[in-house]
Amino acid sequence: MMPQRNTSHSRKPPYLFIALAVIFLAAGIVLGVRALNSWNAYTVAAAITPTPSPTVRPIAVTAAPDLTTYTPAPTATPGALSTGSSGDMVRQMQQRLKDLGFLNGSVDGQFGSGTKKAVVAFQKQHGLDADGIAGSKTLAVLYSDQAASYVPTPTPHVTNVTAGDIPLLVNKWNKLPDDFEPAELVTIKDLAGDLFLYEDSKFQGVREAVEALIRMIQAAKADGITPWKIGGAYRTIKDQQRIFDNRVSRYLSEHEGATRSQAVSNTRLTVADPGCSEHHTGLAFDLNVPDQFFVDTAQYIWLKQHCWDYGFIMRYTDDKEDLTGIIGEEWHIRYVGVQHAKNIQSLDYCLEEYVDYLKNRH
Repeated sequence: MMPQRNTSHSRKPPYLFIALAVIFLAAGIVLGVRALNSWNAYTVAAAITPTPSPTVRPIAVTAAPDLTTYTPAPTATPGALSTGSSGDMVRQMQQRLKDLGFLNGSVDGQFGSGTKKAVVAFQKQHGLDADGIAGSKTLAVLYSDQAASYVPTPTPHVTNVTAGDIPLLVNKWNKLPDDFEPAELVTIKDLAGDLFLYEDSKFQGVREAVEALIRMIQAAKADGITPWKIGGAYRTIKDQQRIFDNRVSRYLSEHEGATRSQAVSNTRLTVADPGCSEHHTGLAFDLNVPDQFFVDTAQYIWLKQHCWDYGFIMRYTDDKEDLTGIIGEEWHIRYVGVQHAKNIQSLDYCLEEYVDYLKNRH
């Protein structure tokens, strides 16, 4: 009988396997907890962090120039052509100006003084800013069907309005020529400074009349009569046309059913026709007082008493309306010179009567 093998020493103890299992289980639990904590942290962060928007780089949009009424140039135009520019674009512009009669010089592709003068003339005739720079708008008009041929500006007929033995008479029966311009126009503010308030600081008048006006208002201020405001002075015939047309339009808008003929007739009571205004002479001024009706002021009373001493007359009064064609305008004074003014005062004439009186004496 063979002896039996003792197997109790060859088996591994069972507690070893149990220990290993516990270790692996613990490790799995730890890893699981960490993973769960990481996921929870991510979820919370995602909930409170806004989703980033994609970065969009702003795009600058330049509005297209207002060329809706213009025909584009036949070739691409640059941003602007000015003195010193050269090349084909200048040559093309010069040729167009020459074809329209604005350029007398050569077409050489060089933007010089002659080309600038042509551009300025074109801009003035077409109502553009006359800066001598051919920008996109100027070029658009130049190459469009709206571009008109050059129309020469008549040379003004400059007149010495204070010369002669008889004062210059202007009214609806004695119209000035379209090219009339008084000599020696000056800007009133340049001579008078702050002596006046000004409706327009660019108001002009004939030097002799402006100097007399300054002396007169200085005397009034010395008497304590102030302030004085100039509401009207020299006007061109073109200015008068604009004023007349605006007054006619306003009458039509304020009087439903009125005809244009009625509007024109009403306007002529207070506004002279272009070429028929005293303001064209540079010898007439409208004086007033801010925010007051002139007839009710001390300025009006002083002026009525003393204007004659400085060569001015009160040109339009109600009692002479049939002779002047204009209703009373107490604020409107006219320079005729001291001697004529004193004669008109003593005779109680309006200028129309006085001119007839002088002509009949010669």
